[in-house]
Amino acid sequence: GVGPGNNDDTLLSAVASALHTSSAPITGQLSAAVEKNPAVWLNTSQPLCKAFIVTDDDIRKQEERVQQVRKKLEEALMADILSRAADT
Repeated sequence: GVGPGNNDDTLLSAVASALHTSSAPITGQLSAAVEKNPAVWLNTSQPLCKAFIVTDDDIRKQEERVQQVRKKLEEALMADILSRAADT
């Protein structure tokens, strides 16, 4: 993120807000001027963060993480079911 008082929470809120209020792609601030004066809101349809690109590799890595977490959740739910069955 860029701008005064910006932290992870404000960046997440800005990106989430941009996703919910517009169907346009979220790219961040594309102008280099934001580096010189981050207090200036250069493109109001984009959150105050540096420009970024999501690559196919980024998407693949995130999909792998989702699959790993789903597998762990499945294992935890199965362990819970078996534990409950053993108690009855």
